Amino acid sequence: MVGSRCGESMIEACGILAFLTDFGTSDPYVPSMKGVAMRVCRSITLVDITHEIPPFDVDYGSYILFSTYKYFPPGTVFVAVVDPGVGTSRKPIAIASKNYYFVGPDNGILMMAAEEDGLESAVVLTREELFWKPVSRSFHGRDIFTPVAARIACGYDFRLLGEPVSPSDLARPKLRIGLEKAGDCVKSWVIHVDRFGNVILSEKFKRIIELLGVGIGNKVRVVIGDHEFTAIVEKVFSVAPPGTLVLYENSFQLAELAVNLGSAERILHASKGDSLTLCK
Repeated sequence: MVGSRCGESMIEACGILAFLTDFGTSDPYVPSMKGVAMRVCRSITLVDITHEIPPFDVDYGSYILFSTYKYFPPGTVFVAVVDPGVGTSRKPIAIASKNYYFVGPDNGILMMAAEEDGLESAVVLTREELFWKPVSRSFHGRDIFTPVAARIACGYDFRLLGEPVSPSDLARPKLRIGLEKAGDCVKSWVIHVDRFGNVILSEKFKRIIELLGVGIGNKVRVVIGDHEFTAIVEKVFSVAPPGTLVLYENSFQLAELAVNLGSAERILHASKGDSLTLCK
């Protein structure tokens, strides 16, 4: 068991297994996964990121994993199971990045996090002797992903999990990350709208204001569809008068549009996947 060395090595597993699913907590799915993990490795530490991803919403699961993985100790293993394609030809995979391991279906859910950290290698899980038996056609989270992830967390050699696969052959997430330069403006995408109606964009705040040549206290134009709005650039939304649209750096360093004591979603009529343009 390598848990006592957590964080000392960039890629050495540290005995922590973190779960992210769309299973909810009122059904037997999550506890059965945890039971399997502890059967594989009694000393493992289990952590719940969330089990409240909306059913089948791979994009949302991808965003939550992308937003949270980096706050865990190096060597943490993540199991992300939002898997509407379970039982089909989609591949079960494991990914080693610079500091972490990710296990789940090959549907894009792992890729944003793994690529941001620095994707180093990937394998298709083909070693059936490592799976929980019998393997259900509809519950690979319990029978394939969890036992493999638990073995990684407790020191099993990643290279022995299955057949190597080129990262370029893995499924890509539908969410768009980054931006496009459009003259004196930048085009970005809405990757998430949180419960407060804050609109999270697909690029880091510092990159956007650098390209626009603006700073705190300046105003930017926000164009979405046929509508145009004005936002003020601030350190945080709460310093602006109530009802003011603010562009600021959120707690994950991404650009975010928010309204003090209001909803940017409602003002902008913005939804996940929408594109918008920011101009000085």
